[in-house]
Amino acid sequence: MQHEPTKYQIPYSINLNNTEFQNTVDKLVNEHEFNEIIETGTYNGLGSTQVFAKTNKYVFSIECNYNNFLNASRNLAMYDNVCVIHGLSLNRNALITALLEEEFDLDTTYDSKHPKSFYMREISQTVVVENALELFCKNKRKQLVFLDSAGGVGYLEFKSFMSIGDAYLENKILMLDDINHIKHKRSVEFLLKEGHEVSISKDNRFAWCIFK
Repeated sequence: MQHEPTKYQIPYSINLNNTEFQNTVDKLVNEHEFNEIIETGTYNGLGSTQVFAKTNKYVFSIECNYNNFLNASRNLAMYDNVCVIHGLSLNRNALITALLEEEFDLDTTYDSKHPKSFYMREISQTVVVENALELFCKNKRKQLVFLDSAGGVGYLEFKSFMSIGDAYLENKILMLDDINHIKHKRSVEFLLKEGHEVSISKDNRFAWCIFK
């Protein structure tokens, strides 16, 4: 008897670099004025970060996993406009607290059967900088901000970004990956509830919001 694959065995591309994403980024670059792209969650640099790198805008990508940071830095070394930062997007204590309090009860794909310990290992490594999201985004510079950190802390990261204040948000374009995952399912729901206009990709994987 053949069994259906479990949610942990279904193939899933971590790297987001498909044609729809590339075209969306190109469209946002062409239609909106911004000079910087801020990304959380670089992974190996061959997905969204590489797409951003090709825009010729400044790209600052934050990665907490040291091995991923090293791999991404090597993979993106030919792009002078890209800087991969070994850091945490938020305060470590806040991330730990959020993970311990998270129920992980959303009907969506997790990275592990033990998500709390899985994500905890990700954020427990020594890094160069903490609170990098506030450091890079709490300003009036025009930026595209792509939130793609580990799934278990995605919603906390989103809420922290939204708390920087309307005076700063009006200069930002927000992009979210894994909107059917625990990472950003609630983020999209929050934006819609607050009356923001949210665009969703045809493959229902990523979304973007232009604050007005």
